[in-house]
Amino acid sequence: MAESGTQQVKVAVNVMRSRLTVIGFNIAVASFQLARINELPGGQPVSGVDHLVHAGVMTALLLAMALSIIAMVVYLLSGSMDPVGVCNHWSLVAGDLLMYLALASTVSGFFAPLGLSIDILAANWPQKAAQIAILHTGLLAVGGLGWFFAAYVGPSVSILRSPFSSQVNFRLLLAYAAVMLFLSWLHAHATLIDDVSNPEFSFALFLFELIQPFRW
Repeated sequence: MAESGTQQVKVAVNVMRSRLTVIGFNIAVASFQLARINELPGGQPVSGVDHLVHAGVMTALLLAMALSIIAMVVYLLSGSMDPVGVCNHWSLVAGDLLMYLALASTVSGFFAPLGLSIDILAANWPQKAAQIAILHTGLLAVGGLGWFFAAYVGPSVSILRSPFSSQVNFRLLLAYAAVMLFLSWLHAHATLIDDVSNPEFSFALFLFELIQPFRW
């Protein structure tokens, strides 16, 4: 598969380097949010743990870290080991898909707990309810748009603009869909941990994670 799809492909190594910069930024942002996760409102008390557990946020941010590291390795695999050092392997596009998944996970880790924070703000400032409602809707709308761009628009553009064969691109698309479904399954279970009032896993809950911002 790699040979048939990559014989004539030569992508400048700077293309890959710019993506590594994005991944490094994403790791820094996810690390920052993980460091302050104990300050977030909500969460569930767990015996033996000295802070409230935010399963959904923690899952999203840990996935962001893991996917970023995997994407870095996959990007490095795309470069040829010769004096020129161009990227000539389909793993370059695979790295793109992983990078976008990592970005979507980071967006989720930041914006998913935002609704509860703003609700607490509204409860303390009832005289500002209208302004807070506008802020709530606006921030979640922009955050949700960022998530959809990272989860769907970015990967779609990478596949459409891929210089590799249609067969390779189709397999990458199938792999992306499979990973997306797996991550949605994980997020659904994390949501159940956070929401003690809804202990039952359902297929609808699983599918709803594919349009995750509507849950925020």
